Amino acid sequence: MKQEKSLPSEIFYSLFSLVKPRKVQNANSEWQSHALPHSPIQELAPNLWHVTGILPASGHPPREMILYKLPDSTLLIHSGIVLDEATMIQLESLGTPKIMIVPNRIHRLDARVFKQRYPELIVVAPAAAIPYVEQVVPVDATAEEFLPQYGIICHQPTGIRPQELAYELQLPTGKALIFTDILFNLTESYLDKYAPESKLPVAILGASGFFGITRLGKMFYMTDRNAYRQWLESLANNITDLQVISVAHGEPIVTNCTQKLHEAAARLNTHK
Repeated sequence: MKQEKSLPSEIFYSLFSLVKPRKVQNANSEWQSHALPHSPIQELAPNLWHVTGILPASGHPPREMILYKLPDSTLLIHSGIVLDEATMIQLESLGTPKIMIVPNRIHRLDARVFKQRYPELIVVAPAAAIPYVEQVVPVDATAEEFLPQYGIICHQPTGIRPQELAYELQLPTGKALIFTDILFNLTESYLDKYAPESKLPVAILGASGFFGITRLGKMFYMTDRNAYRQWLESLANNITDLQVISVAHGEPIVTNCTQKLHEAAARLNTHK
């Protein structure tokens, strides 16, 4: 049974390897060839920022990068996105990039060029993702083992195929939870702003208009609906002062975060 389920999942994952950086004529560096349209750096909370990146192919939802100031005032980058040079200068003004989390086997498009730009950057990934991440960039440490020394709690999802973690970050004002692909928040306003041409494709795929796991996520990521629901409920019940929820695809949540987690869990009580 596990082999039958893993085969379509592997095919699903392999589709994302088809996304390539654009080719730029007369580019001065490989970095420039990865630079795609993106938003400015925007603050979510003290010591926490995000950038929305736009992929070139129609139908792909925007992607999110998180920047987090560590206790030593250096930066942790989650799901790195190449930015234009002026915005990279702004990023560096926030702190020296020190750690980069490559969160799963899908979100690795720009990992190699980040390491090229910052040779001292410590590359970490969840244990389950390391064999796939190392196809594009060497991994220095396992996220579960390395990040706790910086006060970061790594939550292992239950009811989900091993692929990624959720990261609990300490903020001056409370806590943040950083997810990748097991929850989306593709609101209509977010898609209107960043990728209006993708609204219909992502709606057909059951990935827009709500905060929760998508239809495709249920098909290819989720192994136990009830266990995943209970895990989300546990996060909502046990993380106090939750101020920010970030996902790799969708609008960050900065109000009523605990309630939103309960709502995402409650959606799993239905069979939609």
